[in-house]
Amino acid sequence: MKFLHTADWQLGIKLRHLSDENAAQMRLLRYQTIEKIAAVARAQAADFVLVAGDVMDDNALGKDALQKTVDALRAFAGLPVFLLPGNHDAATEDSALARLALPQNVHFLQTRAPVAVPGGTLFACPLTRRHTLDDPTAWLPRRSREDGISIAMAHGGVLNFSEGSDSAVANLINAEAVIAKGYDYLAMGDWHGLYRHDARVWYSGAHEATRFKEKNPGHVLMVEIAAPGAEPIVTPVGVAQTQWLKWQIHFTEDHQVDTLAERLAQLEKPSQTLLRIELSGTLSLPARQRCDALLEDYAERLVHLRLRGSGILTQPSDADLAQMGGEPFLDQVIRDLRSGDNAEDCDALLLLYRLQQEAHHAAA
Repeated sequence: MKFLHTADWQLGIKLRHLSDENAAQMRLLRYQTIEKIAAVARAQAADFVLVAGDVMDDNALGKDALQKTVDALRAFAGLPVFLLPGNHDAATEDSALARLALPQNVHFLQTRAPVAVPGGTLFACPLTRRHTLDDPTAWLPRRSREDGISIAMAHGGVLNFSEGSDSAVANLINAEAVIAKGYDYLAMGDWHGLYRHDARVWYSGAHEATRFKEKNPGHVLMVEIAAPGAEPIVTPVGVAQTQWLKWQIHFTEDHQVDTLAERLAQLEKPSQTLLRIELSGTLSLPARQRCDALLEDYAERLVHLRLRGSGILTQPSDADLAQMGGEPFLDQVIRDLRSGDNAEDCDALLLLYRLQQEAHHAAA
């Protein structure tokens, strides 16, 4: 048995932190990546494809998102595909998955039941509401090697990060109990990063990231199981088209602005890149201005640029200050700001420098 395991497509996602234009572009890329997943499945000779929940971002999605989903799923023509409802698209009365005009090869698993798949049996554990305190895998029957290869598919968490607190955890799954019942593999969805819980329990992660804090998203898993009881061979395959990058930059020398410019210039596809930069350190006034202009430029080129951190302190040179002087009152202001040791004083000094530069250019 050989199959492709993917999850958490969240088609139609809002991405409210992006501009309307960029959010629309990112939504479109998520559909296009599904076509890439289909190509991987064919190239790897997969017998079938599992999508372990959160196919759709919301059950309230309109016809446009539903049609785009059906169009993308046509890339799997002739290949069995099994869609599991997750917490975002739970099998409720208003289920988005139930409203899809699915091709014959695509199956919506809305009930807890075994399903025959090439080479064995799949046991679906759908979520019938967004949050449940019941383990959705608790119903699974025991299996033996005589039953053939048995795999289960579920959506939820296998670790209780709230352990020790009084709060109950929704959609918590006892993966160890599933494997103890004789299952060869548990295909998981919910966490957006690639994660190996143990040899038989894996999260594929999302095919495209949704947040900077997600660890190792952008993959699907090719899973091979030679025989009942055999340990699965799991191979991650990268499919993401977008890049979500996190950089930390501490300035100590002005030439590091040039290094940052070179690093930004090396981005392969700025129009498909989201970048978070944590900035700190000290720059001279001219270097700070060059840095600000550089970041303003790339804020327009990238899908999204987010600046974080303590910020950059501006350290004016003696030559800069000499250019700014000339009047007793102004000289005193400059001395006071220069002696300050907080970011507000430095920012005020930078603003004063900029105003003087603009005045000089206007008078020229």
